[in-house]
Amino acid sequence: MREFPQTYEQEALWIADRFLGDPSPFLETWAQRILGPLDVPALERALAALVARHAVLRSGFTLGDDGPVQSVDPAGTVPLERLPWPGGDLHDDDLYDTLRRAGQRPLDLTVSPARFTLYDRAPDEHVLLLQIHHVAVDDASLVLLDQELSALYTEETGGAPAGLEPPALLLGEHAVRARAAGIAPADLAFWADLLAGAPALTRLPPSPRPLPARRGSACDTVRTTVPAELGDAVRAAARALRTTPHVLMSTCMAVTAAAVNGEDVVIGTPVSRRGEPDLDGVFGCLTDLLPVRYRVPADAAFAAVCAAAKRRSLDVLRHRNVPYARLGGGVGRTRGVLSGEHLSRICLVLDQSPSRLELPGLRCERVHVGGAAAKFDWLQYVVADGGGWDVRADYALDFFTADEAALVLRQWLTALAVAAADPEVPVRDLFDRLAAIA
Repeated sequence: MREFPQTYEQEALWIADRFLGDPSPFLETWAQRILGPLDVPALERALAALVARHAVLRSGFTLGDDGPVQSVDPAGTVPLERLPWPGGDLHDDDLYDTLRRAGQRPLDLTVSPARFTLYDRAPDEHVLLLQIHHVAVDDASLVLLDQELSALYTEETGGAPAGLEPPALLLGEHAVRARAAGIAPADLAFWADLLAGAPALTRLPPSPRPLPARRGSACDTVRTTVPAELGDAVRAAARALRTTPHVLMSTCMAVTAAAVNGEDVVIGTPVSRRGEPDLDGVFGCLTDLLPVRYRVPADAAFAAVCAAAKRRSLDVLRHRNVPYARLGGGVGRTRGVLSGEHLSRICLVLDQSPSRLELPGLRCERVHVGGAAAKFDWLQYVVADGGGWDVRADYALDFFTADEAALVLRQWLTALAVAAADPEVPVRDLFDRLAAIA
């Protein structure tokens, strides 16, 4: 065994996980519906080669003498379990529900953070599920998974050699490097200033209403789409505003929150810390979620709010090397009002270039599974699909009914459509439209 400290990101997740019950909110899923004559032994060999390439999949996470550690097993494996389909009829609701239940099974982090399962759903139809803890994965890792498993399965079925270079370093080696570098005082000072005086988000859309003081882990998922026509309008508006679709969409989320909470709101956004070239091929958690503070005054134009959000987002990226856990404890001399569950209650994640699993002779379809438990009160994913986007949100059942969750997505889509059509629309007009929906 080779032992390394955990990265800052891993340590925060690992510690939080020890205080939470099952299912853990940090259980992630990657699922593929595979149609056609799958060569199962070839898939097993390809998965074994993938695990051999990436040490984090063969690592146990425990408490060492000097703190949380990750221990790499050179001979470790992640077996492929093969099971009959445990669901019912072959329709989308059954697919989502069955995989969500499967994704809630506990993982023993002292042994491995991952589990592969292949379900026989019908003749020439399989579902491949990777259940993995967030300590070992981020979105960039799932891109690697698509690319490398495609190449390895192709080789195992008699196609072109995979030709994959080994990762330049182990995730544990990166942890040693990052901890040696430490956290720059200037970065800590930026966050102390950014969050100073920021109010806690005490209300949640779609309308002002009583909320429990605390929430449990139970969550559900609501889905919708951004049609291609609106997608084109969003991209055109983002170009006109000299910003990105992500900033525009996040600003619409801030407007949706500000409509019930006041003009000063915080929205969470994911940031990658894969700055060094030798991290490009590393599988593991190298992403964190950081808060962006939005000012959404009713008498401002949406374009002005979006321009300020762009500047603030760029500042956040420049100072992204402060772990989220440090923010939750307050980065100044006194504990911040945003510590704990109020730091980022609403989060938005945008994937503009989703990767694909491509196995020869087969058709693979990614299945986006709802969360195992509530990470945040509202966690919205927006994934590009042709000219539009697929949208899903995991929401805490203590704070939203199914109807309320659907209304939140309607409000966000309304703000998106109106702002894309007229970026100079007054925020007050957007508030009025959202209130009419609620």
